[in-house]
Parts: sequence; C-alpha cells; structure tokens
Amino acid sequence: MATLSQAQAQSTPKVLVYTATAGYRHDSIPTAIEVLGDNAQKYGVEFTFSEDKSLFTDENLATYDGVMFVSNSDEVLDSSGQEALQKFFQSGGVYTGVHAASACLFNDTNYQQAVGALFDYHPPIQDATFTRLNDSHPATADVPDRWSFQEEVYYFRSNPRDNGAVVIMSVDETSYVDNGTSTGNYPSMGDPHPIAWYIDQPLSSQPLAEGVSKPGRSFYTSLGHLNSTWQNETFINHVMAGLKWALDGGSTKAYGVGLVGGSSATSSGQSATSTTGGGSATSSAGGSASSAASSGSTSSAGHAIQLDRRSMGLGIGMVGAVGVGVGLVL
Repeated sequence: MATLSQAQAQSTPKVLVYTATAGYRHDSIPTAIEVLGDNAQKYGVEFTFSEDKSLFTDENLATYDGVMFVSNSDEVLDSSGQEALQKFFQSGGVYTGVHAASACLFNDTNYQQAVGALFDYHPPIQDATFTRLNDSHPATADVPDRWSFQEEVYYFRSNPRDNGAVVIMSVDETSYVDNGTSTGNYPSMGDPHPIAWYIDQPLSSQPLAEGVSKPGRSFYTSLGHLNSTWQNETFINHVMAGLKWALDGGSTKAYGVGLVGGSSATSSGQSATSTTGGGSATSSAGGSASSAASSGSTSSAGHAIQLDRRSMGLGIGMVGAVGVGVGLVL
C-alpha cells in the first residue's frame, strides 16, 4: 500500500461516500460519516458525503477516483444513475462497499459485479467470531486471526468468487446461532463463508472504455452494523486500508492514469466545502466554519462543519468533527 506521502506526491484521491437508503436505515450511518471524516487526512483521502442520487452523472462521477457505498438499502439509484456508475467503473473508477452496501440495487447486474455478491439474510445480531484468511492484504494485516464481537453475520445470494473475489475474512459458524431465514432459493455462497473480500479486476469494469489501461479495484466488507463497531480502531483500519488498497491500484487521474478522478494535489491546510441546504461552510486544520445559512453547527478538536437541519435523514444525532479534506453534500 502506498504511503501517505507517496499518494500526495501525485494527488489526493477523491471518494464519493454514498449513504442513501430506500428501505431499512442503520442508525450507525451518522457515526460512519463522522469516523470516515475524522480519518480522511490520516489515510490521505478526500471524502464527499452525500445521499443525493442526482450526483450520479457522467460529469460528476468523473471528478472522483472512487465511490464508497455504506449501509445502503434497496433501490438507491435510478436507471440513469446506474448507467453513470457503470461508465465510471469502465473508466477506471474504484468501488468500496461496507456492510449493507450489498443490500441495494438488487436488479443492477453491473453493481452486483462490483460489490461481488448481494445480501440474502442475517441471523439476529449476536456475538460471533470472525476469522482472518489472509494476513498480508492491507485490510486484514492488522486484524486478529480470531476476532470476536457483536455483529450481523451476512449470508449472500451467490458466491462472490464467481465475480473474481478473493475472500480474506470468514466466520466461525460454530460461534453463533444461524436461525435466520433465506429470502429465496439461491446458489451456494461458497466455503469458507465469505465475510470480506477484494476483487482486483472486477467484471463491472468490462469492457474498459477507450483510453483506459486498467480497471479500478473493488473491496467489500460485510462488517459494520453497530455504532460501537465504527468506533473500534481495528475495524476503522480494516475499512480504510481496504479503501486505500482499492485506490492504490492506480487506475485513476489521482495516480496519473485513467479517465476519472481528482488531478490536483491537496495538502493538510486545504479547505473543503460542505454544501448545505442554504449555503456552504469551509473547514480546515485549526480553523472554524461559517455559513450563509447558519442553521446549525457542530465542532470538535478545532474542526467544524455547518449542518443544515434539512439533512436528508442523516440524523439529528450526527455530531462531532469532520476532518480535513471532507465535503458534505446533502
């Protein structure tokens, strides 16, 4: 995995974090947004957070190196958005999915190829022991061989390996009670039980657009249901290292390759714009935010972000800092 200095020597990759839901909504979404924002500078990534499906156009996606879907549900994109996302993947764009990112866009074959497999069901949340299958991949290098905590154990509608996935984390199926019910008669998801995986050359990128030399990588983890999980340093590194591995495949403009992505370098002092319902706020290291529509704000550790009360369901409970290099589009 490239170091922070190596990444910034070229350009800081820009990632659109999409948390829209059309069905079940996880109450850990605001925590996920906060945690990702807090870790943006540490991992050398610039995030934009949104639940606005109208951002999924050819022109807008072309400004990002990657998309990260976090705990989505059901049909969170219309047909034009799905087509734009497909073109993004074919242009070298990177995909990362967390938890219920596999529980959306069930009718979009291209999205299924990007995520690897779609969610079927999970037993009630309970203690479970997850097992590391690969100790060299960045996403699992710092994960214990046996990692026990309270989580939803996901079952899938297909085997992600059929989409080129390499499974790097499984679960000890004797460590929990599987009393859930499948939603249909699906093929085997393979053995060992897939929990997290990566895809080096996703089928979603095919055929590559003209002028694209390599496909963008894909990473997915089914972990991340609870707020407490998002506050766990091992989990945070698991997600962020998986994202960085995907980006460091070097298929986008941030790395001098491809047709999509950011192409201007950023630094620790760069400000980021956070678009709200009535204006914008800027945050930077040691600075504060102001907004033409100062309808509400939160701040911590010298960082501040302006939040409009019309925050499209992100939740009144969203509090805390959003780190340098982070934009919020609502």
